Amino acid sequence: MPDNRQPRNRQPSIRSGNEPRSAPAMEPDGRGAWAHSRAALDRLEKLLRCSRCTDILRQPVCLGGCEHIFCSNCVSDCIGTGCPVCYTPAWIQDVKINRQLDSMIQLCSKLRNLLHDNKLSGVKACLRRKVCEQEEKYEIPEGPHRSRLNREQLLPKLFDGCYFYLGGTFRHHPKDNLIKLVTAGGGQILSRKPKPDSDVTQTINTVAYHARPDSDQRFCTQYIIYEDLSNYHPERVRQGKVWKAPSSWFIDCVMSFELLPLDS
Repeated sequence: MPDNRQPRNRQPSIRSGNEPRSAPAMEPDGRGAWAHSRAALDRLEKLLRCSRCTDILRQPVCLGGCEHIFCSNCVSDCIGTGCPVCYTPAWIQDVKINRQLDSMIQLCSKLRNLLHDNKLSGVKACLRRKVCEQEEKYEIPEGPHRSRLNREQLLPKLFDGCYFYLGGTFRHHPKDNLIKLVTAGGGQILSRKPKPDSDVTQTINTVAYHARPDSDQRFCTQYIIYEDLSNYHPERVRQGKVWKAPSSWFIDCVMSFELLPLDS
């Protein structure tokens, strides 16, 4: 009589056709897996490019009437006219920042830093050496690096000595968020619009610590902030201690931890 019993060590066969694919072979030092990850990130970043400047999106904005997505600065001149690609009408009430996409772009930037080709990332260093490495050696350069050094050296905060008046309607950058950033950066919110021709305004004896020392901007301490993508565009102000600035400039200052130059 035939023996139909299965051998004890034999694995049951999979008949559904859903057997998972095996993971890509990893080279002994891990370079193969990192190469696969970099390639996947490259493909993803191709989908995260502005339809106008073709760079990685910065503060991605959709115009409402079409599916094209742009950097906020790339379409500030298109509001009230139309999409620069398909010419679909674009109105201010339809312009919206895509916050989920913005979060994805920021995540991709962090992944890019981890997968940098020219040096070990903090994660890779910890895994290889099997010890906890100091994160400062692998931190994101520029803004985050300057911010950490500024805090460790107990220097004034980014907006120390600066006052901000938020004029008009803020939809792209919510006013509550801007106020929190001003406060966190050591700045102060003005409830009244500063008057450039006022003696009181011009005699405030403060200097912007983080402005470039060779710029007249270090003497500017009061900013009239307006929303780039709104219908509210105040008259040009660049007089003594009072300057006009777009909200996108303010956000860029926070990201770079620097009082960036303003266009004339």
